[in-house]
Amino acid sequence: MIRRLRARSRRDDGSVLLLGIGLIGVLLLAMSVVTDASMAFLQRSTLQARADAAVLAGVQGIDLDAYYAYGASEATRLVPAAARTLAVGQLSQAQNATPITGMEIVSLVASDRDLRAVLRAPLRTAFWPLEANITVESAARLDYVG
Repeated sequence: MIRRLRARSRRDDGSVLLLGIGLIGVLLLAMSVVTDASMAFLQRSTLQARADAAVLAGVQGIDLDAYYAYGASEATRLVPAAARTLAVGQLSQAQNATPITGMEIVSLVASDRDLRAVLRAPLRTAFWPLEANITVESAARLDYVG
């Protein structure tokens, strides 16, 4: 009886080692996925913050003559060219300070009431080679609340 137990235990030698190696492989795979997902989230957040800052800078381009003549009222409007110039200036200033590789302005549309920006940048990952882009959109509207 004891000989049978010893023979059986010898056949199971190394099964824990295989399980351990498999567990390490699964943990490494999970760690790489979590790392790349975190990098993608951080890149999206950074790009979104840049788009938000550009739009907020752009809506400062109001018609100053109407503002000084009538004060802050329904007559206050954006100057679309000035709004686009301010937004692009904010984007270039931010890009000079901390560049986002491959960032491009997809669209920057201004009217007399609102400004909308769409930015795109390639996704960079540490472990998995993905060919993807991150696209974010931000908008601001000039409204009189009086």
